[in-house]
Amino acid sequence: GTHQPTHPRPQRRNLAQLEHRRTRETVPDRLRPLTQIHISDLGVYSSVTASAMTLGLILGGVITTALSWRWVLFINVPIGLFAVLIAPRYLAESPRRTGRFDAAGALTSMSGLVAVAFALVRTAEHGWRDPAALAALTAGIVLLVAFVLIESRTRQPIMPLRLFADRTRAGAFATLLLIPMVTMSMQFFIVQFLQQVLNYSPLQAGLAFLPMAIGMLLTAQNASRAIAKFSGKTVALTGVALLTTGVAWLVPITATTGYAAGIAGPLLLTGAGLGLVVVPFNIAIMSTVDPAESGAAAGVLQTAMLTGASLGIAVLSAVYASTIKDNSGSATQPTVHAIADGMGTAFTVSLTFAVAALLITLLVVKRTGPR
Repeated sequence: GTHQPTHPRPQRRNLAQLEHRRTRETVPDRLRPLTQIHISDLGVYSSVTASAMTLGLILGGVITTALSWRWVLFINVPIGLFAVLIAPRYLAESPRRTGRFDAAGALTSMSGLVAVAFALVRTAEHGWRDPAALAALTAGIVLLVAFVLIESRTRQPIMPLRLFADRTRAGAFATLLLIPMVTMSMQFFIVQFLQQVLNYSPLQAGLAFLPMAIGMLLTAQNASRAIAKFSGKTVALTGVALLTTGVAWLVPITATTGYAAGIAGPLLLTGAGLGLVVVPFNIAIMSTVDPAESGAAAGVLQTAMLTGASLGIAVLSAVYASTIKDNSGSATQPTVHAIADGMGTAFTVSLTFAVAALLITLLVVKRTGPR
């Protein structure tokens, strides 16, 4: 007899039809133009963007070992120029709208975030009672309050406050602020641990993050199928739970913790969790916002993630520095035991951020799509 080959195309077509049907059931008519991109396309996007964070660490280790750490900074210049040159050829111009630029909102938000970040970094070196740090923190809070007031009264704000009126969308924004606070600080501290405690070279430290990249690639590629089978909230909740478990694994870290037993597992879980959270939270935000404000929503989404990464490193670095100074009497020449203790304390604080993200996903974000 002859063998009739099977093709995966009908399965993919059925998945696309299921995605389209679920979209029609859960998204209002006026918002459907934003959902023409299939969930699977967002899966590809999240695979690339999520993996880039970890692969950047690996490439950074290679560059530092072969050349110098300064080249890690310089390599962004040709990459940026290349993106600027090819973007006009492949990216369609979005519809233009007349209006005025919200200069006051941009200035107060930028200045406020810079002041808060500076205050947190300053406390890592000089303590929480440093006058300059307290002044910067106070100024940052005042500027951010002013920013909110300006946005509430401006006709065309850069961050329309009505974006947060929807419960699920607000929860997604909050979670996307908290998750980078956890993940970026984790990467920062693990690199230090690998090099200062385990005596890894920059190349070895970069390659040590391969489990995180593998976890992200595996889950991000399958996130679209999971969302189609279950729901966006279920997938997001699973991802945040995996991430939280990875951070909890790192809390009891000591100077005798080995890579195989104490580092590789948390990296794998965190990577797997990251691969599951990007797609559902992007959908929760972009599929429910008015098309006229899709640009603002995308901007707030990216700003939340970048702000979370910066604030997470700043906050946890201050906690880490304070701990090692108390344990060793010096923040510049700590012992390996003091380094590990400081990181354990920082991971404990990071765990509270992860638990907060888990609770927001569980209690605030609504279930999207029928099961």
